[in-house]
Amino acid sequence: TFFATTMKTEGDSLEIRMQRLSPMENGLVGVAAGVIEVCLLQPILYWKNAAQQSLPFTLNPRFLYRGLSTSVANMAILTGLQFPLTGMVTGVITGGKAREMTSAETIGAAFTGGALSGLACGPMELIMIQQQRFGGSILAAPTRIVGTFGVLSLSRGLTMSCGREGMYTAGVLGMCPVFMKELEDRGVPHSVGKVLAPIGAGCIAATVSHPMDTIKSCVQGDLEYAKYKSQTETARTLYGEGGISRFFTGWGFRTGRMILAVAIMNECKIRLSPLMFPHHFA
Repeated sequence: TFFATTMKTEGDSLEIRMQRLSPMENGLVGVAAGVIEVCLLQPILYWKNAAQQSLPFTLNPRFLYRGLSTSVANMAILTGLQFPLTGMVTGVITGGKAREMTSAETIGAAFTGGALSGLACGPMELIMIQQQRFGGSILAAPTRIVGTFGVLSLSRGLTMSCGREGMYTAGVLGMCPVFMKELEDRGVPHSVGKVLAPIGAGCIAATVSHPMDTIKSCVQGDLEYAKYKSQTETARTLYGEGGISRFFTGWGFRTGRMILAVAIMNECKIRLSPLMFPHHFA
């Protein structure tokens, strides 16, 4: 499963014990981990979005935490979906039998669960980006968007959202635990692996998915279609503005955030699961 790790428990490995969590339990762990992560890293998310849309850099907390409520709701829903969806895909792969999974199975299950969660993530992030640009409460912003642009405007950038979330979840719930296990199998101390694995997983996931994230942020910030039209035309526009490097605008902010997010989420799921549902780990 996506909770692969080399932390040892009595009897079954922690990986197998994690497979005992129900979809509801997985969802609750995901919600808790997501809320913790987004409250800690919201300023980096703002800087990334601002850089991608060529908006000025700021340290003003009023701007950095604008849209926090939507961001918290988005992440709570998102991780509340990613954890159980990944768990369900894991069940399909293993045929419902508790067993150790291969690295490819772990990463593939995480990617699929993440991509499915993008269907919910896209509209929520669109509202957050619109809040960051124009202000408005968590209720006022979507009301303005739907009233001005129609309900279908909430689906803008949805394809890019699904692809990006697939790669993000593959990093958090797939590559990170796989890398930790590989490192410890090679004799690397657990304390060192906990640092190196998130860095490796975060860099790979952020780099591969960043062009999708840039296109998504641009089209979701421009509901008027003033500059960014379709996703394909937006890609052409971005390439014309600065070549391939334009697709990686904000990469530093996003990669830094993803490394920290991978570390926080991986640690949260390992620590919170036994605390919230100790009967599976007794």
